[in-house]
Amino acid sequence: MAARLRSSSLGKSVWPPFAWKGSYRGGSILKVTGYDANSKCEYHIRGGSFELFKDRGCSTDITTSLTAQQKGRIKDISLVQQIFNEHIQSVSRCQYRFFSGSSSSVKGSWNPVVAVGLSGGVDSSVAALLLKRQGYKVFGVYMRNWDPSDEAGVTACTAEQDYEDARLVAKHLGIELYEVDNQRRYWTEVFESFTRDFTTGLTPNPDLACNRYIKFDALLEQAKQLGADKLATGHYARLHYGDGQNVQLLRGVDQEKDQSYFLASVDGTALRSVLFPLGCMIKSDVRNLAISEGLITANKRSSAGICFVGRRKFSDFIAEYVDSTPGPFIAVNNGAVLGTHEGIPAYTHGQRARIGGKPEPWYVVGKDVPNNSVFVAGGPEHPALFCTAAVADSLSWISGALPAELAKGGVLRCQYKARYRQPVEDCTVCLASSESQEARKEGMGATLTQSKRFTPSSLSRLQSIPAQGEQLQIKFSKPARAITPGQALVLYDGDVCLGAARLQHPGPSLFEQKGAEEGLQDVADSAGKV
Repeated sequence: MAARLRSSSLGKSVWPPFAWKGSYRGGSILKVTGYDANSKCEYHIRGGSFELFKDRGCSTDITTSLTAQQKGRIKDISLVQQIFNEHIQSVSRCQYRFFSGSSSSVKGSWNPVVAVGLSGGVDSSVAALLLKRQGYKVFGVYMRNWDPSDEAGVTACTAEQDYEDARLVAKHLGIELYEVDNQRRYWTEVFESFTRDFTTGLTPNPDLACNRYIKFDALLEQAKQLGADKLATGHYARLHYGDGQNVQLLRGVDQEKDQSYFLASVDGTALRSVLFPLGCMIKSDVRNLAISEGLITANKRSSAGICFVGRRKFSDFIAEYVDSTPGPFIAVNNGAVLGTHEGIPAYTHGQRARIGGKPEPWYVVGKDVPNNSVFVAGGPEHPALFCTAAVADSLSWISGALPAELAKGGVLRCQYKARYRQPVEDCTVCLASSESQEARKEGMGATLTQSKRFTPSSLSRLQSIPAQGEQLQIKFSKPARAITPGQALVLYDGDVCLGAARLQHPGPSLFEQKGAEEGLQDVADSAGKV
């Protein structure tokens, strides 16, 4: 008989007060144990840090760590409960309320079926382990997206080894593993647009398109055809279910591994059928759990970005699919030719240019596609790398609708990421078509005089790129580094991911703004003349 889900894991609040006991040495806490009678859960603090958060009554292990600031405070037992309360408020949002607010609510002995996208990595392996421990009926699905025979020479894709690792994990966990083929759809819906964008000078990110069209569309449908009620993956992100069928995408608790950026364009209706078991865990604890379970993937190296590129030089890969013609590196300070680049598709904003014979570092600050030139500037903090505004298109919102502020024609104050590894920063956005006084007051929207309207950077000269749908104007609260056309701009309201847009153009760089103030010639127009 299939195991039932334990009711204690389905949204039961785990809140203090706790019963505490502790041991001390030299005024420092060695061990503190807390017990919550309501949920029958036990919590442990050892060695001045949260070494283990064990939810024994809920049949799952969740681990977390104190910040350095909090570690400094854990000297007095009177502060322990305060600190733990702060953590438990975050952890409480991570309860596995997978089916609340939906037609799939757990009733009686119904045992939901979950398909786990087993990639052959440690994260998806532990996701399957956690779900199985919680009583779900689990099976694995391995997805093939890339045909190595399409490549010239030796492939960098590790699909065969990844499949073997997924098979061994499934065997270890005692679950079935199915294999599905999405190579044709990946090529037409992800890879073709990926290469096409490079020819225009954009730097696209295929991971967002893969999640939108392949993992949480094609794979989700295939999982349901195989009998699953939900699809789970090893992403570090969280889901919150509101009233009715509303679902919010939240950042993962592990800020270093948070992957909401890559999920920001996924249709919110698809997320209603998705689980992210690792959303409340940190990477080191995932590995430790895999080691304690003896999973073959426990110490496997994390994947290096795009599967079909792997760990080889990106310029070598892209040259197989996009024409790359060498051209000049142009210095923004005087228009001098500094060397020869390998082809525009091989470079992106903010990248180290690696110009031969130049001992100091030079960085890519723009592209002139019609003239096949790459603009560079000396040093990683050169003002040509920074801008204060941008415009984006191809908008997608997790909720399926514009945020209320934008729908009314106003401005939205929120946070953004313009690339995965950057920290979240503040910004103000509005629709480019906005005619509201609020937008005008911010120096945004469509009613400004020509001289005050948004103009793209003269260092970003791409092939003609028609806007895809409504455009979004963005004003950064502080200068943003290496805003790259083609990359995803992901918007947040605190931990809530609102959606994504495609960066179309950065505004004038700080270097250009200073030049305009001083009446200097446009460096892009003087390129190569020195």
